[in-house]
Amino acid sequence: MTAKDEIARLIDILSEYECGHLLAAFQQVAAGERFWELEISAVYNEHVKTRLLDTGQRTDDVVPAGPHEEHGIFAPIPIVKSYPGAERITLPSPRALNASVGETLLQRRSRRDYTGAAIDQEQLATLLHYACGVTGSLAGYGYRHLPLRTFPSSGGLQAPEVYLSIQAVTDIAPGLYHYHPIDNVLESMRPGQHGSMLAALSFQQPYLATASVVFLITGCFERMRWKYGQRAYKYMCMDVGYLGQNLYLVAEAMGLGACAIAGFVDDAMEQLLEIDGRNEMILFLTTVGALCDPTPQL
Repeated sequence: MTAKDEIARLIDILSEYECGHLLAAFQQVAAGERFWELEISAVYNEHVKTRLLDTGQRTDDVVPAGPHEEHGIFAPIPIVKSYPGAERITLPSPRALNASVGETLLQRRSRRDYTGAAIDQEQLATLLHYACGVTGSLAGYGYRHLPLRTFPSSGGLQAPEVYLSIQAVTDIAPGLYHYHPIDNVLESMRPGQHGSMLAALSFQQPYLATASVVFLITGCFERMRWKYGQRAYKYMCMDVGYLGQNLYLVAEAMGLGACAIAGFVDDAMEQLLEIDGRNEMILFLTTVGALCDPTPQL
């Protein structure tokens, strides 16, 4: 029996719904788009799609809401990462932002021509508070006080983590830090200037070395996977995008420059942050600094 004969035999046992998907695959192959040669991102997207099933199941049966509680106790992955024993720097209260939302949105651009001058602690606190700070709390997932943040997140699970390479901030020693949003503190990870290293790991983009601060944004896949399975990767990327836009808008409102960076050596960045690259992975960087020239740059 030839392969074509076997396909013809199997067609009769497939549902109309399954035949529809098979027909689409055949048509793509006939047009030269062979599914076994697809990029992994396209394969992933097809694999995690929630599809209309012909089994009569309701949507809430198809997409699980989360694990069942056992013994009345349920404790998911912690929402906020912390570094016990690290030196902590308490940030001051943020400044008020006076720029209008409409004006800020219209003026927002990627700006990377930095003077190298220092920003002050209050400016840094303002960036962090409005971009990714805590704005309240509510009960959820077994917690009495689940933090609410300035950026939306899937299921309120807050996949992004924020690290900073502080390079020129008044009265804060240069080094790598982790931002703990609930306590509004910086947790010291590794002292020293890291701007030149970050530039080298980002294909020699020079403004990483001249920025006052470089934000290193990671996504905690494990924090969301228990609820969303493999779709969690899509949601994690969406969530860090919301945070990244916040950074842009807050910097613009403050008269500072911001520029997001996606081109870098991933595994080296993850080694620098001492994360595993699987349960937590680096997703993008954002430089922020005082501007030489406020002219917009692409």
